[in-house]
Amino acid sequence: MALPKISIVTPSYNQGPYVGWTARSVFLQRYPNLEYVMMDGGSKDNTMEVLAPYADRFAYIVSERDKGQADAIYRGFQKTTGDIMAYLNSDDMLAPGCLHYVAQFFQDNPDVDAVYSHRCTVDSDNKVLWYWMLPKHNDYMMSRWDLIPQETCFWRRSIFEKVGNIDPSFRFAMDYDLFIRIMRDGKMVRANRFLGIFREHDVSKTSTLMQTVGAEEIRSVWHRYGLTSKRWDLLRSGRFYYSVIRNGHKFALAKKQLPGCLPGRGYDYDDVWGGLLSGTTLPPRGVA
Repeated sequence: MALPKISIVTPSYNQGPYVGWTARSVFLQRYPNLEYVMMDGGSKDNTMEVLAPYADRFAYIVSERDKGQADAIYRGFQKTTGDIMAYLNSDDMLAPGCLHYVAQFFQDNPDVDAVYSHRCTVDSDNKVLWYWMLPKHNDYMMSRWDLIPQETCFWRRSIFEKVGNIDPSFRFAMDYDLFIRIMRDGKMVRANRFLGIFREHDVSKTSTLMQTVGAEEIRSVWHRYGLTSKRWDLLRSGRFYYSVIRNGHKFALAKKQLPGCLPGRGYDYDDVWGGLLSGTTLPPRGVA
């Protein structure tokens, strides 16, 4: 059976220190039916120099002023044609074997519209810091608390066409808004592995906007979809959130291992890739 086309969009702006790792984590998947779109917002740093060796590997690459991250993703998706879709921020990475796993998962689970995984977090030097270990997917909980790791989530084009594109008016909660729409009209599943890697650093959008714009936009998403919570939900949500963190801590201390990670924490994530992330070459086109 032919492998489905997977389309990935990366929005970028001044992420020169990280965007090379991001791009390499996609191309090193050796997935032969890949459509990778790079939407740079006219970076003033060395982003385009870092990407230059890989320019001919992208299905589309541009560096021009945009209206922000959500606008870049929105327009990037308009350039894609794949059966499976995702977006990957320019400081995050995919885990080894991610794309072949996702393709096989959707072939084996025709009733599922979107899949995501646990979260593994690294610092600016790719040192593994912590894990989120998520329970099985629950629409009620995940629609009210924005805990789906965006960098790990893939969905079918059929559900995307049903629920619509990213809302370009958002600065922070564009993924949360999209995922709620997918949950309302489709089926999501949490895979028991790591599909993507989240980067935590001082100037990341999550670090700088979560308590201000992020909180405001999450409230607006609740209002948009008529989400409500009862008094007991405050306790339930707190227990849910801290259990995700606590289970990640236990996972690390026990030095357990799942696809996409090594035991424990503090290791260089490039070790999971066998040193390939820090390399300079890519496999020939079409080599799986």
